[in-house]
Amino acid sequence: MGVEEKGKMIWLILFLSLILRIVSLNQSLWLDEAINVMAARSYSFLGILTEYAKADFHPPLYFIIIWIWTKLFGFSEVSARLPSVIFGLLTIWLVFLIGRKLYSKTLGILAALLLALNPLHIYYSQEARMYSMAAFAVVLNLLFFIFLLKKERINLVFIIFSNFLILMSDYVAYLIFPSQLLLILLLKERSLLKRWGVGLLISLILIIFWIPVFLSQISIGLNISKDIPVWKAVVGAFDLKNIALTYIKFIIGRISLDNKLIYVSILMPVCAYFGYFLFRGLKFASNFNRKLLLILTIVPIFLASAISIVVPIYSYFRLLFLLPIFLIIVSSGILSFKARSRHFFLIVFILIETFSSMTYLLNTTFQREDWRGLVTFLKSKNSVPVLFESSGAFSPFDYYGGKTIKGVGALKNFPARDLKDIKDLKTELGSKNDVFLIDYLVDISDPSRLVSKSLLSLGYKQMRTYNFNGVGFVYYFKKDENAQ
Repeated sequence: MGVEEKGKMIWLILFLSLILRIVSLNQSLWLDEAINVMAARSYSFLGILTEYAKADFHPPLYFIIIWIWTKLFGFSEVSARLPSVIFGLLTIWLVFLIGRKLYSKTLGILAALLLALNPLHIYYSQEARMYSMAAFAVVLNLLFFIFLLKKERINLVFIIFSNFLILMSDYVAYLIFPSQLLLILLLKERSLLKRWGVGLLISLILIIFWIPVFLSQISIGLNISKDIPVWKAVVGAFDLKNIALTYIKFIIGRISLDNKLIYVSILMPVCAYFGYFLFRGLKFASNFNRKLLLILTIVPIFLASAISIVVPIYSYFRLLFLLPIFLIIVSSGILSFKARSRHFFLIVFILIETFSSMTYLLNTTFQREDWRGLVTFLKSKNSVPVLFESSGAFSPFDYYGGKTIKGVGALKNFPARDLKDIKDLKTELGSKNDVFLIDYLVDISDPSRLVSKSLLSLGYKQMRTYNFNGVGFVYYFKKDENAQ
């Protein structure tokens, strides 16, 4: 393939990436997405940064973007997710530039193609959250960092800007900085250390305005972890299985199977296949590239695991910014073979990623929580009251229900530890003879199922159970006519 053909190839890859990222883009918003969108709709610009952000443990850039974007282009699912689509496409283009810089244009094309098809990157390029943006920020920073390491001309302003972008994007992405520091120290480049350090220091000074909100976020997060111990596991407590899960999700995305025996039987050869090419990619890399790629991958994972012992931050999706580096290593492993063999191996990679991506894109079972379907169902039930295992209705319910349907929280205190924490349901329901109970997050909010027990004590009987993807079970209770 000639230089001109390779130049055209990256544009074809970007076009393919766009197509894959707009398929199923209008799927239902899940909880965190809906919270963001509803906040952008209801808060002022200053309010979303000073009030809302305290309860969402992230830096401010995404809140700024989603607030401005939705004000300009609307609050629909597609509109809210388009910024992540754009960041995803830009990341693919940057991976091409990094691959070309480290190895060759061929590797850049190969790594960009694998990222374009990658199911996990597609998933988070379709999410109205900050993870696609954070991956973009880290990859942009990595490109400038490589210029710095190779002692090529790079304006310090670009380094400061990319540092600042990371600092404004996601806290876990900060872990790329200790990785860079370790690499510079290993290379024993004092002049680079000074320039890198000045760039980071200036970036830190630029974000000093955020410290009061950050401290509030830390305080709120620690209090939640203390009051709701199970929440640690949800948001990312330390667990060795999380490291293995990160590797698996980097390969097949968020798809899974209920039959774990079949799931593991399929996963083992697939994971071994990727592992072999990771090994070859590092083995046949130059000493500089090997150190660069290995340290930038391993150090953030190690640090995230260590920090999670105290503050729960480790979840594979928060390490999405490492996925491009992962695929660059895999791509270099493919190129370590001769042309005929590498074509065969590449086809296998394409088949694995395409199958995983299509499974997610075309099968609603693996997509986000179906709040839209739930609300549509409840609207057809003639104003039957709706109870939540919480202190109020959840944001996606309000997003889809609007003013046409109302949900009521059944908990007086969150989480419910005894019957004193349950509202007076007799007063809440009045003369209503039937009610829907949505058990979303019930294992956190009401693990003893006290709301169900209260309904039974009031003479209600569970009649039917419905299941909505991701949301969970919805129970239909009806007053027992024979109850006293």
